[in-house]
Amino acid sequence: MDSLSEQDGVWREIAALTWPQLLTLMCQFVIGMTDVWTAGQMGPEIQASMGLITQCQVFLMMLCMATVSGAVASVSQSLGGGKMDRARRYVGLVCTGAILAGTFVALLAFCLRGPLLALLRTPEAIMPAALMFFNVTMWALPGHYGMAICSAMFRSAKAVSRPLCVMLGSVALNVTGDLGFGLGWWGLPAFGARGIAWSTCLSVNLGAAVLLFWLWKDGLLTRVSWPRWRWVRQGGPYLMRVTVPALATSALWQTGYLVLFIITASLPEGRVPALAGLTAGLRIEGLLFMPAVAFGMTGGVLSGRSLGRADSAGARRIARHILAIGCGTMSLVGAGLWPARHILAAFLTPDPSVQIQTVSYLTYNILAVPFSVASIILSGVFNGSGATVYPMRAFSLSVWCVRLPLAWYLGHVLWRSASGVFMAMLVSQAVQSMCLLLVFLFCDWTRFSMRSMSASRARTGRL
Repeated sequence: MDSLSEQDGVWREIAALTWPQLLTLMCQFVIGMTDVWTAGQMGPEIQASMGLITQCQVFLMMLCMATVSGAVASVSQSLGGGKMDRARRYVGLVCTGAILAGTFVALLAFCLRGPLLALLRTPEAIMPAALMFFNVTMWALPGHYGMAICSAMFRSAKAVSRPLCVMLGSVALNVTGDLGFGLGWWGLPAFGARGIAWSTCLSVNLGAAVLLFWLWKDGLLTRVSWPRWRWVRQGGPYLMRVTVPALATSALWQTGYLVLFIITASLPEGRVPALAGLTAGLRIEGLLFMPAVAFGMTGGVLSGRSLGRADSAGARRIARHILAIGCGTMSLVGAGLWPARHILAAFLTPDPSVQIQTVSYLTYNILAVPFSVASIILSGVFNGSGATVYPMRAFSLSVWCVRLPLAWYLGHVLWRSASGVFMAMLVSQAVQSMCLLLVFLFCDWTRFSMRSMSASRARTGRL
């Protein structure tokens, strides 16, 4: 009876943390879908250029995503172990570092925008729109960094309602701006693609400012949060130990996606429709991934807190529960979306050639849902425990040794179409999930927690 009661408590805690994060991610999905739909009404060139720059922005966010992994591991484990001041110091350290890093990356990318767009093999037909999207996106990049890191801090403290409220406000601003200042709805002046870009920029920067204010209001960001150099030298190494492999993972993953876009943009036939279809397909696929990402975030927080209490068995048990719920639920959702692929493609774009590419993308990537969901959840669990080295190895193998060579061969040589690129994505997701599952079952990934590593140093006489 006690065991059943404990299990019910775990499930309730998972649900209480997951559904607000899922709604937050759904808000991001609504923003992205509105952007894609609005751009689609302006033509495939605008839609393709926005997709290319959005992927470039995701690539430039890799340093932030790596910092998020280290922040969640350090803050959640500190809070789980009852070390409130240590948690506040990590909050201050990562928030300051992330926003400064976002500003630096934006300035550097802005100065190198010409070579970057050339490296992406941007077609001449979409170059003016792509350049405009790129310039405005750089103004929003520090805000994206701020929102991501602040949301991670609230997540680690189990205060997941704060980011949800901010994201609801961002949705209202972005949708109003896209439809009003992009298409001229409600009698507002229509600025076209510029209206889409600046609406996103405004909503993101305002959201980051509000989240920083709430961190201070809730006591997570105080005078204690600005640690002295002596503490940074002691607490920083663990943060770096978690962040560096996570940064390598982000770099390998996002660079892989950029190369995938380049492979798609240089296909023998139908380059622009293929790029637009890839953009639209990624947005729809995001609907399937969001619950998995929410489960992965919950797994990272709860496993980190369990390891902060030196409860390795509890961390493993929570991970098993989340993996079973996430994979089972999202596989059913994917099966439900399978017959609606043509409807979803037609909703996002009126162009028949883009619709064909979007349906092709969804065909392969809906089949990959069980593998993709398992990879996302297990990566979240490993990040919360500090074991970021395992996702790094699995992602590098699946992307650079499987996905990209296979995408080039199938897309440029054997099939000579975008379907070959999409097939390569399915195969690589299967390889990636199998690697992470083997690590979860047979490796001691809990040894990367702060408590375990401190105990190990103590045993060897280094502490």
